[in-house]
Amino acid sequence: MAGFQRAYTESRVEKAKSFFEIPVNQSPTALVVGLHATNSDAGSSVELKFDEGTEQESIRPCTVTVRYPEETDHAAIIASIRAQIALRIGDSASAEDDDDPDGIEENGESDTDDTDDEDEEIELGRSLLMRLSDRLQDDVWCKANQDALLDLAKPATVIDGQHRLKGAERCERMIPFAVCALYDCDWSEQVFQFTVVNYTQKGIPDQFITNNAALSLTQDELGALQERLVQAGVKVVEYDLMKIVHFHDDSPFKDLVNLSEKRDPTKIGYKTMVRLARAWYDGKHELFKMFLPQLYPDIAGKRSHKQRVSRWRQNDWGLFFLDFWSTVHSTYVGESSHVEGATLWTVGQSNLLIAIVLYELQSAFFNNLNQQDEEFFDPKSKDADDILAELRGKFKKRANKFVEWFPADFFGRQWKQKSLSTGPGRKALQDTFTSLVKSKGKYQYGSSNLITG
Repeated sequence: MAGFQRAYTESRVEKAKSFFEIPVNQSPTALVVGLHATNSDAGSSVELKFDEGTEQESIRPCTVTVRYPEETDHAAIIASIRAQIALRIGDSASAEDDDDPDGIEENGESDTDDTDDEDEEIELGRSLLMRLSDRLQDDVWCKANQDALLDLAKPATVIDGQHRLKGAERCERMIPFAVCALYDCDWSEQVFQFTVVNYTQKGIPDQFITNNAALSLTQDELGALQERLVQAGVKVVEYDLMKIVHFHDDSPFKDLVNLSEKRDPTKIGYKTMVRLARAWYDGKHELFKMFLPQLYPDIAGKRSHKQRVSRWRQNDWGLFFLDFWSTVHSTYVGESSHVEGATLWTVGQSNLLIAIVLYELQSAFFNNLNQQDEEFFDPKSKDADDILAELRGKFKKRANKFVEWFPADFFGRQWKQKSLSTGPGRKALQDTFTSLVKSKGKYQYGSSNLITG
């Protein structure tokens, strides 16, 4: 905890260990190491020597020699730390304040209390260094903290990559690392590098990963990488979702999802479309507890629900997703929007093709299906293929009935309620959809808060 790094966490070390336990995995980026600047009087712990005759070259071969105290060399450890302190606060200040490291005189008053500047700040970093310098004179304290002092005396600090190092250390195989070392790197520069590396790092957006997987890899290549990508924390499942939603030729949303980082008013928002698809893919709605046993009657016994969901995700969720949304699409694609010349299937000019509206419409459909008797899902067929076809037919029939309760005029009117994703707008949207379903389309939506604002 004495340095500038985050204290390492066990969970992150274990995650790195798991990553390296896959034999083909190596460190994706270099370790960043700061080779400490050293006090010339104390001798150099790191020596950099360039090969002769390379003075004019922009990239020069060199030899780096690193020396550091042995665990038992108490005097060398103390000398190394004192040299580092002297570099940071100056030899004169170190010697001047050694007898009174906290700036407190014998009478208990601060030696800065008589300053005319009442706003003078206490320099915490300097105070800590002075206190450490004082502690180094206490042999009992030094022996009790020998391991920590040995760490401080070492000639380099890992600026970035400590969790990878500790995770790799726990593996049986030897794992090579590339190292980016900053030579003669003083403490403030190391803190700067750590801050920049960690503050400016930005993960690649999920939609870019999805698009990249679709356009850069064949299905076989993606399959071969999938386990490693999942283990590394990459959201590969979102590719599986967009494979149906955005890339499938039969999807009414084909090429309509925004897979770029920039806002595009002609595309539907990526994150909500992921939520839209996951509601089918995950199979967590109460509806699926009633439906999946009918779809997969051959799966029974303990852990049967988990096995059914696994098969659903692998094989069939996309079929039912496309059945429902193709029904919605065929109902509204030719209907006029509130924007002249646009249809209800024109992104950016339709009340329907707004991601949150699509999500709430789907939720209303799930809730309505969940209210059906169990017999509704009971197939007459026994063959697996026939059961799938029969249940898809039931879903499509129910979807056709459901969309009848949402007149095209409802979506085609001007909605005065804005900001539909949160607050009153979201509630108005949900309330209106609920009222249309309960009344089977007879609700007077023209007076709803959604339309009146």
